[in-house]
Amino acid sequence: MIISHRHKFIFIHVPKTAGSAVSAYLAREFGPWDLQLGSWKDALANGAKANRLALIAMFRHLPPLEIAKTLVRHHSVDSLAGAALSRRFAGRLSDHSSASEIEAFDSAAWKNYFKFCFVRNPFERAVSLYNWHYRKATTRPNFSEMLRLIEEGAAERESINWRSWQLYTRNDEVVVDFVGRQERLSDDLRIVCDRLGLPFNDRFLTRAKANPTRPDIRNYYQPGDRERVARLFGAEIEHFKYRFPD
Repeated sequence: MIISHRHKFIFIHVPKTAGSAVSAYLAREFGPWDLQLGSWKDALANGAKANRLALIAMFRHLPPLEIAKTLVRHHSVDSLAGAALSRRFAGRLSDHSSASEIEAFDSAAWKNYFKFCFVRNPFERAVSLYNWHYRKATTRPNFSEMLRLIEEGAAERESINWRSWQLYTRNDEVVVDFVGRQERLSDDLRIVCDRLGLPFNDRFLTRAKANPTRPDIRNYYQPGDRERVARLFGAEIEHFKYRFPD
């Protein structure tokens, strides 16, 4: 999630839609008071630096010993930016804050800034979410069981961050100015940059979390799973005319 006061935009980070790549790209252009929550590791690897807001958060919300050790070890405290900002804004904003949460935090920015997000085919996104959520698990339920947990209302208990449509809509109405698609990430981010007057260079659009050997999602789906995904993400599927990949 980003609120950029320098460039007057708000980016809502929908999980598993290349949002980290978008954040890492945009963070290279940050002003001193621009706020990013999440994706700091990717941003720093892509050439971004901790700005004034992040530095102030470090010295107010992190132990001095942790700062000193990091400075000695890395000759920089930039790597602490993510943790410091997360503590600074805990309870008010998060990596994947919704439109309503961001508007409540800064109504003036929400009213006046350009707002955008990216989406992804829910049938593919659900598989990506499954692999990401259980990436460190020694044992894991199968894909069908994860969908059942979400549908039965156990997602919060299981810390499955599955929501997408709810982040950038209100009463089922899209409330951002532009919705890009992960399937055409480079072209749509170029549109955003043109709108904001920012340079665009595909070389800095990293895809660090992309799986070099993308799994065939059809291998994950068992009988009834397509229908579960259609129920969970029905509004998004209908709005963007997504279909199960052939």
